[in-house]
Amino acid sequence: MGDGRCAANTQSVVDNVLIDPQLKSRPVPTTAWWQNLVIDAGCDPIVPSPYTVCCLDTGIVVSSPTPHVQKKFVASICHNDWTLHMPGCSRHWVSSYDPLSVNVSYVQDGQASDAAVTVPLVRGSAFVSAIFNQPARLQLSTIHAVLSVDTSYGPGTAVVRLNSGSVWLVVCESSVDIRQELVNDIVSDEPVCGAVRLALVRNAECNSVTDENAAVLALLASRDAVPVGGSVSIDAIADDKAKFTMSWKTRGSGTPLMYTLPHHQMSSISQDSSDFRWVDEVATQWTSRGRMRAALSCQWQWIEQLEPLGFSGQTPLSEEAVVHLRQLVAIDAQSLTSDKQSLPQDPYFFGKALARAMRIALIADEVGDTDSCNLVVDRAIDWLEPWLYGTNSDHLVYDTEWCGVISSAGLADPMADFGQGRYNDHHFHYGYFVYAAAALAKLRFEWAAEKRDILDIFVRDYFNISADIDMHFPFIRCFDFFNGHSYTNGLFAFADSRNQESTSESINAYYAAYLYADVTGRPEIAQYAHAVLQLEARTSRTYWHLGDVT
Repeated sequence: MGDGRCAANTQSVVDNVLIDPQLKSRPVPTTAWWQNLVIDAGCDPIVPSPYTVCCLDTGIVVSSPTPHVQKKFVASICHNDWTLHMPGCSRHWVSSYDPLSVNVSYVQDGQASDAAVTVPLVRGSAFVSAIFNQPARLQLSTIHAVLSVDTSYGPGTAVVRLNSGSVWLVVCESSVDIRQELVNDIVSDEPVCGAVRLALVRNAECNSVTDENAAVLALLASRDAVPVGGSVSIDAIADDKAKFTMSWKTRGSGTPLMYTLPHHQMSSISQDSSDFRWVDEVATQWTSRGRMRAALSCQWQWIEQLEPLGFSGQTPLSEEAVVHLRQLVAIDAQSLTSDKQSLPQDPYFFGKALARAMRIALIADEVGDTDSCNLVVDRAIDWLEPWLYGTNSDHLVYDTEWCGVISSAGLADPMADFGQGRYNDHHFHYGYFVYAAAALAKLRFEWAAEKRDILDIFVRDYFNISADIDMHFPFIRCFDFFNGHSYTNGLFAFADSRNQESTSESINAYYAAYLYADVTGRPEIAQYAHAVLQLEARTSRTYWHLGDVT
């Protein structure tokens, strides 16, 4: 990416007008769980879990998904259970974010940027909350019919029963009287200020409770602890263990009520902490990943057991296997083309071809076929160098708007190179480059050391462990710390929020990042990549590799 090819792009990839301009001074995510908020009109759904939320210019739509089960798939069905209206507001934008939350600000007509309402959408929160910074009358509407409104739990509180069979809790920080208006609306006559919060108590279809009153009381116990943000960290505590920590920042007093996913529940999170307590009085919430279980805690910690990693397998090869592999690897090495024009010209298929070649080189090295190993390494370097110096046809450029390396074809055409220019599949594409770079650093160290700054760019694009230090790329571009796995679809709006397209290629991307960091002598990055890889692998087994379910 030399010869001037790493210059700023001259056209906008995707307008980012739905992001507070102050946030653009640092790299902005391109594949976050909340990405729909900043694409097109910003009104496609996002999934904080357990709820689904759509942010419109005049309010938010909240749904508690229910399952639609068919023979070959399970879908989450959203019902637009509630719309919380923001009186006088006509636009919204993302005003802050972190690995566990995104805050959306609503601005009234005639106001430049002061938020009348701030909506903190926080992963796992038992409530969907909105902070009214300016007094306004409570206005909630539902597509269902309101059957009853129980205000016996105190001022600013209502338990609302709908004809869908669901029961919801409405909590206002202000001590206002809440009442039903017409068939579908819940309102207050006095203005509310501060937090307005919604939580599902039960759903007749899939989220039931044995004691509705106990569930309401358990939810009310955390009414004042409003999650507004969070942070994540990974610490190596041994060669074979990594500690994950997720911490929530709250507004108000008390401990927040948060929902855990199945892979959290399997981890014995914080079981020995006095700050952590399961709350089984409230309903478990159905999601497509399994049931979420509630817990009171400001912080979750768990240990990931790290599996051994290296360039080769953990089982030594038999003498018979070595002889056989020598025969095969010599044939494979000779089959690699010297005609660069016959290679794939796009980053995805070229990356796969390059990684395959370097895998052949590693096998040749392992079985002692030095000639084949050197032949493959020489050929791979010859293939790769045009990409490094920007002399290939689909050369790479650095996008100064969204802070990433994209293909020139992808910049010109949103659908070219599998949407690569709009940040789709970046960890897939560059994971292959990084795997090859790691193998080259092992087998041809002096060449790799000379090219290190250029090779680093491929891993920095999708695995930057600190956007505060390296401000050219966002923090780990594709990985979702709460769900424990990666997303792919970049700056494309998606009606189902986000998707995980290929667990194997996600795993390869973090495996490659580990190998490259390890072989180039950067243990901190290697440890981080090892931990992320382990969590990605575990959630892949949990949520996709279901085994025999007949």
